[in-house]
Amino acid sequence: MKNLDNINTLLKLKIFIVKIVLILGQNTFIGRGKLRKKLINFINYLIGQGSIKNPRFICKINNVPFYFYNDKLTFIKVYFGRNDNYEINFVKKNSPNKSVFIDIGSNMGLYTLNVANLINKKREIKIIAIDAHPVNNIRLKENLKLLKTKIPNIFSYVKVKNCAVGDRNTNLNLDFSNGLANGFISKNKKNISVKCKTLINIINNEKIKYITNLKIDIEGFEEKVLFTFLKKCKKTLIPKNIILEHSMNKELKIDLIKFLLKFGYKEIFKNKSNIIFNFQK
Repeated sequence: MKNLDNINTLLKLKIFIVKIVLILGQNTFIGRGKLRKKLINFINYLIGQGSIKNPRFICKINNVPFYFYNDKLTFIKVYFGRNDNYEINFVKKNSPNKSVFIDIGSNMGLYTLNVANLINKKREIKIIAIDAHPVNNIRLKENLKLLKTKIPNIFSYVKVKNCAVGDRNTNLNLDFSNGLANGFISKNKKNISVKCKTLINIINNEKIKYITNLKIDIEGFEEKVLFTFLKKCKKTLIPKNIILEHSMNKELKIDLIKFLLKFGYKEIFKNKSNIIFNFQK
């Protein structure tokens, strides 16, 4: 029993040290570039990779609570709070009362939780969070539960959808040959079969009448989603803002970007990972 107590005490100490490291990484220069890689290696050395099913502890990313996972599905670098900060803040700033946010490729909920954390009696936001990986959906729901103290009816505002999004309603294969965190839709039968739905189908089921912000990051499948949706949707459903990940499959993304610009969108922000478009017509 004494040995077990000693092990638990040591584990608590290690977790405390990791939390301090994360705070330093979030708030100082050591959370960037090569120094961040050294911190990640230190955390891996200290506590090792955990179970894919169970979180290690609760931490905060930009003052929003998240469960800490350390495995091949959720990378530690996310917890340093450096990822997509401008883009997330843009969505938050442009999410007034009665706004609608669609998060396609929601993963563990970095965007979704940051936007959901704004919800109160004077600021209602409808959120549809969509991810094809079943474990990501479980993690997202568990993370959302961390907001229930602040927002008791959180799941009446945030709807979590476990499916892929594409140009037709069917079953597709989710390929993890590039790693668990980089799953993509493929014709090859790899890993797991997932349901695929069109965006218009999901929106109609949720009775969405308009879209304020749409973020999409689905490893090269964005073209099939946006081409199909924008060509067929009512004008009232055209997203006011689109946050698009463009660093994967760049040749295909060039065609999509040209299409969006011709459709009536204007590029208002771009970095090495994402582009933000605002609809001008």
